[in-house]
Amino acid sequence: MNSFLNPIISLAPVLLVAMPVAGACFGWGISKLGLEFNRWTSFSNTIVTVLILGTVIFAPFRKGTQEQIDSQPTRQISVTLKLPEVTSAQSDAVSPRTFKWSLDSTSVWFLLLPTCLWPILVLFSHQIIDASRLHYFLLLLLQSVLTGVLVSYDLISFLSFLLLTTFCMLCLIRLWSGSRFRDEFESTMYLQFLGDGLILGGLLLAAVGYQWMQGVLLEAPQPVTFQMTQLLQGTASDLSLYPLAKAYWSTISPWIFLLLLTGFTIKGMFFPVHYGVTQWLHVVSAQPLSKPLPVGWYLVLLALITKICIYGMIRFMIPLNSTVGSQLSSVLAFWGACGFLLAALIAFVRRDLLQIVVWFLIGQTALTLTVLFTAGSASVSNFILLNVIQGLACCLLLLTTPLISDQKFSRTNKLLLMVSALSVMTLIGAPGLGGFTALIAFLWSLVNQSLVIGFCYLLGTLLFNLTLIRAFWQLVKQEHQETYALNDDKKTALNEKLGLACLAFSPAMALILFMGISPTTLTETSSFALHESHVHSSESPTTEN
Repeated sequence: MNSFLNPIISLAPVLLVAMPVAGACFGWGISKLGLEFNRWTSFSNTIVTVLILGTVIFAPFRKGTQEQIDSQPTRQISVTLKLPEVTSAQSDAVSPRTFKWSLDSTSVWFLLLPTCLWPILVLFSHQIIDASRLHYFLLLLLQSVLTGVLVSYDLISFLSFLLLTTFCMLCLIRLWSGSRFRDEFESTMYLQFLGDGLILGGLLLAAVGYQWMQGVLLEAPQPVTFQMTQLLQGTASDLSLYPLAKAYWSTISPWIFLLLLTGFTIKGMFFPVHYGVTQWLHVVSAQPLSKPLPVGWYLVLLALITKICIYGMIRFMIPLNSTVGSQLSSVLAFWGACGFLLAALIAFVRRDLLQIVVWFLIGQTALTLTVLFTAGSASVSNFILLNVIQGLACCLLLLTTPLISDQKFSRTNKLLLMVSALSVMTLIGAPGLGGFTALIAFLWSLVNQSLVIGFCYLLGTLLFNLTLIRAFWQLVKQEHQETYALNDDKKTALNEKLGLACLAFSPAMALILFMGISPTTLTETSSFALHESHVHSSESPTTEN
């Protein structure tokens, strides 16, 4: 068994990136033959992805003792390119540059989000828009580049996949909206590329600053490294061991922190605000439309980009800014708690469930600052799980809510209502559902750190829970004035696919239902320090006889 699993585990990062691309090309080919693109790509690609992730998650327990498992917590595959050495006068000198794709506990949890979500996105394509082959092709490419962002262990790969994610997302938005929202599309494009530029500047400044710091410590010029492991762990280690490194890094760290925080905030947090300001959340009823606007697609992309920005904050903010975090931890934590509470207050005055979920995503992004700079290291790991579970619930709500109609006796409508109800119960932290124990542990950690911050988080949570329950109740009871009914043949075909829909929802349901108790096997170890801002070096004085 081990001889069969070891190659799959070692090649897992590459397979997870390559499988959606292979599925897209396969679906494009069979669609030329007259077969359905969505069925084939949804399940051939997703089943293989689920099997690979399951192998990565559970295979280490079959391989040896706990010491052997702890010594190799990650699954890595590296691609090494030998490039000409710039600093040497020799023309034939080479310097290896390694591009590494890997998996650890943090990336595995975030990978569960697109894995569970993509079958649903593919399945409901025709129910929201007239999906074309280009739509499916771009959708699977987006899954591939999102996976690439999560498995990248060097800055070049991470930034490349991040830019490709923006490009694929903009292509999908342009394909869906056409010429209807040209101004909003252009402003979204500028906003996304501005965030990418700031993130790019912050990470490059961190790489160059680490090179200069190493040159000062070793008293010799050092090559620039783009490896995340060396950059993040090396920075945290040098700052805890050498006062000179800490003094030097304190002059660069504030600028890195400002660039990264601004970039991730613009790309993730300003994105939903931009949708609300430009009225993308409102269906224009003045013009007779042949089909409803693809509101659900826009908002699901919004949720995914927001979660990627939260992943970037968790991955880079603490190891690169431990000095800033130790000095401004209380201010940043209070800022994040106030942002979460403010988002809850704004959502409370809303009536539409879609807008409430959007503000919930904004509040979760603001809450990340509180988690990173106030909560304990165990709560950070729990927050990762909670963020993925709630992100999946948000995406399900954003996707299924526009599809709910007033045909209450339709089996498809009952399925959508059931999924929406389960998602709302997950977001409010119902006992027995995903992330419940993580939510309690996180609240307890905040209360132990600061009673004011814990109170802000508790009040914001209660407001969000009340608002979500009220909005869902109104959604169930309201009478829709205008419905975009499907034709009879489409209704029949949709009802025949009910079993297929249940199969597509099954990974998401299993993830929500069976994560009621937070598992610790994957969150105990991680390649990167998740909470370095509270680690301080201590020197014990030696006594001489």
